[in-house]
Amino acid sequence: MLTHLRSVILLCFFCFSISTDADAIGDLITKYRKNKAEMSPVRIQKKSQKKLDQLMKKIVSRSLFERKKSVSQKVLKRGVSSYRGRGIFNVYGTSFGKPGNKGENNVFKDGSKVKWGIITAALPDNSAIGRYIQVRRKQKNGQWGRWIRIYIRDLGPWFRDDPYWLKRREPRAVKYFKKKMKRWDGRVVKNPAGIDLSPWAWQKLGVSKKASMNYSGYVQWRFSN
Repeated sequence: MLTHLRSVILLCFFCFSISTDADAIGDLITKYRKNKAEMSPVRIQKKSQKKLDQLMKKIVSRSLFERKKSVSQKVLKRGVSSYRGRGIFNVYGTSFGKPGNKGENNVFKDGSKVKWGIITAALPDNSAIGRYIQVRRKQKNGQWGRWIRIYIRDLGPWFRDDPYWLKRREPRAVKYFKKKMKRWDGRVVKNPAGIDLSPWAWQKLGVSKKASMNYSGYVQWRFSN
């Protein structure tokens, strides 16, 4: 178990290049190392093991949260957010709606409960809640996959008053992301997302179960009659 934990810790250091003095993840890792140093390398009591396991869960959870927010500017080079005609929008999408996600509520804006297995999406304006959309994703062969019909239950990503589809323009998040601007609550917009999809919606679009829990990428969507 310790070998596995040590590998994950080293992976955290490699992926995030974290300063343990200034970063929240670094603080957790420092705490883990301190706890580990106080325990026997040969035999660990159940109480101590439980303590380490809980700390590791915090580290992994925080790491996934930071990775989801920290999207490179290369994202903008891989795709363009735009209106494609016939009611179709090409936008960057992120993952949301997994029970226990940091910074998310346990109830969607339409009043339904966040739970495992729910196929849903979010758009950044109240007028979209309660409507159906169709979404498709480009496959490995470069061709667009089939349209999947999804019900909108929540607001997001990033904004709550950005019905970009009404004026057929790109999501507001694109501009904020390019210029590293802060939104109303002081948070810097870390990706250009114009739609959120639950992990199970991503799976319907062909993403693997493991990857879907924190997946992001370009999709096309349109309102469904």
